Amino acid sequence: MSSLNGAHLSLLMAIQEKPLATVTELVNRVAGSKPTVIKRLSYLRKNQFFKVKALLDLYNMGFDTVEVLLDTTNLKDVVKLERIATNHPYTSYRSRCFGFHNGLYLQFRIPTGSRGNIDEIIKILKEDGTIVGHRILAIGDEPTINTGMKLDGWNPDSMSWKFDWEKWFEADFNTIKSEKAKKPSGSVLEWITKSDLHILQQLMYSAKRSNTEMIRAIHESGISFTPQTFGRRLRMVDEQCVAKYRVSFKPIAFDIISNILITGTGKKKYLNEIYSKMSSEPIPFESTMRVTESELFWVVRMPPSHLSSLLSNLHLNLENMTVTIIDYPNSYLYSIWPEILDEENRVWRQDREFMIDQALK
Repeated sequence: MSSLNGAHLSLLMAIQEKPLATVTELVNRVAGSKPTVIKRLSYLRKNQFFKVKALLDLYNMGFDTVEVLLDTTNLKDVVKLERIATNHPYTSYRSRCFGFHNGLYLQFRIPTGSRGNIDEIIKILKEDGTIVGHRILAIGDEPTINTGMKLDGWNPDSMSWKFDWEKWFEADFNTIKSEKAKKPSGSVLEWITKSDLHILQQLMYSAKRSNTEMIRAIHESGISFTPQTFGRRLRMVDEQCVAKYRVSFKPIAFDIISNILITGTGKKKYLNEIYSKMSSEPIPFESTMRVTESELFWVVRMPPSHLSSLLSNLHLNLENMTVTIIDYPNSYLYSIWPEILDEENRVWRQDREFMIDQALK
């Protein structure tokens, strides 16, 4: 599992608090001389214990999120769906899944108003027998809650997590008032270019790199920037296209080897309580939660030893609860693709050939 000591853990926690911190800033936050901190940082990077990635500001970008579970009867059709996901210009994530749903779990970030193209692909896949069922996950009025791994809950000596699910479920938290989702804006379309999307793409791959490294990476795609132009455009992209920077950690180093998707229906009071708990005092594990008036959707990455406590409480309070395993080794995260932009008309491309025919080839 983990070969990290307390000093490494302190450095990772400092990076989590300020993802884009410079070496000098990190030295001021943790114990050790600058050469020592640099050596530890080099070790963490070399062994890929962490990555810093940009999360998109979907509101400013003018994107909607669509998540769908596609059920198949065999692995051959799953492989076909994976190929379609890779070919689709707006796929953001895919993973094989097993359990209540057997097939592929997909996330799309699509231009507002283009949901019909996703529905059309699903219809075609049903008609040709590739899928035998599907479920498009509902999105409620409340914003989606995303939590990251909180390393202060990890004990490097016992290599275990200090978290009591029973106390968390029983504790009282302030009720979070319902917040209506914003209507998409898409204001970045007034100025963004394909070259800017190449910058954003690099930030989504790995943001904790020097400008020179990112300029070189972009140059491999045939796009050239002077350092001055890159710095100016980077600031614009950062300010208007990035919601925040998230630090992700090497899961197996922290015993995070169970990835599950939970759905169920429940009373509005219980769902509001769970939502408030996650908003006020989030769990120390990476997760995504949404609630509607009567439904819960929760993806959690956690240690296997914690599964029983979580599922037992939810099963007690939810009806029609389903649990699906997300196959992390067979998952893939997609960055933004610059070709989605129609620069001439200042819109995201969403014609049938681009959003349907291309994916099904």
